[in-house]
Amino acid sequence: MRYVIFLLLVACIGTSSPARSQGMESSSGFVGSMLFHTDDNGRVVPCKLLTKQENPRLVAIALDVTLGLFGMHRLYLGTDMKVPIGYTLTFGGGGVLWFVDLVMLIATPDITPYMNNPHFFMWIPAVKPNK
Repeated sequence: MRYVIFLLLVACIGTSSPARSQGMESSSGFVGSMLFHTDDNGRVVPCKLLTKQENPRLVAIALDVTLGLFGMHRLYLGTDMKVPIGYTLTFGGGGVLWFVDLVMLIATPDITPYMNNPHFFMWIPAVKPNK
């Protein structure tokens, strides 16, 4: 099984020549051509994979479904670094917190209260500083 995975990785990445003095060489492999392109100055720059403006709700839901046990959706929403560390140490609050966060992201029409919220529990409102 590991040989199959190794062969798939080699087939996707392809062979690339040594790095240029500017940093890296454009890869001739499938993955390399999707992630990087050469600009007008001849430098290799990353491609923009999303051509439309991203939808924060969909991105947060996708991160919650895939990496929610580690709190990556909270990191995307702009929380402190201590929250994803807490999610990782408790494995998503025993698998409950990431699920509750997923339900809140899907059910709530406006997710702006969850953005930049420093609390471990996302549904506790963030305190706005007095000006």
